Amino acid sequence: MKHDNPRDPLYPHALSLSSSFSSSFSSSHASAHASSRRAALLLSATLCAAACDRATRPDTTAPAVTAGAPAPDFSLEGRDGETITLSALAGKVVIVDFWASWCAPCKDAMPHLEALYRERRDAGLVIIGVNIDGERGDAARFLDQVPVSFPIAFDGERGAVATRWSPPKMPSSFVIGRDGQVARVFPGFQPGDEEALAETVAALLRP
Repeated sequence: MKHDNPRDPLYPHALSLSSSFSSSFSSSHASAHASSRRAALLLSATLCAAACDRATRPDTTAPAVTAGAPAPDFSLEGRDGETITLSALAGKVVIVDFWASWCAPCKDAMPHLEALYRERRDAGLVIIGVNIDGERGDAARFLDQVPVSFPIAFDGERGAVATRWSPPKMPSSFVIGRDGQVARVFPGFQPGDEEALAETVAALLRP
């Protein structure tokens, strides 16, 4: 039975029940919506974290390049559109440094690499900075803040070279001797690493 007549003695009671039901329904609906939204945001954040992890972590199906192993050859495009090929540098001491714009230690390491390059390039040292950013614009903005004169090559996000070499951290520097063998790997960057890197290069450059 409907109680929509204001003069009906049951009308206030019916109105109260209707209002109470409406308020309860709205509150439950809002609570359910908020819970659903929180669950969706949590799922989105989880998926994003997993995707970011996959995007920055090299594929480990190929064996990682370690000290004593031959340095795998690669050809990548440089800043000016030139092709940078590792095998073309045979007979030189080469540092292949993997880096990314989002990597804070990379910003600390770059000036030391640049100083080492300027000091030792006439003696036969070559440094190739292999960038793994998905967008070259990110790399360009980084290099505007931390300029370097050594060659930069672009591998891209989850690129074939980083996948093959499997750098353990960002940055990672692979030091290659004149014989084409990896002499030492420097994973990450900590204060003092620049001295050990310089010593390794000096030893490899000795006649």
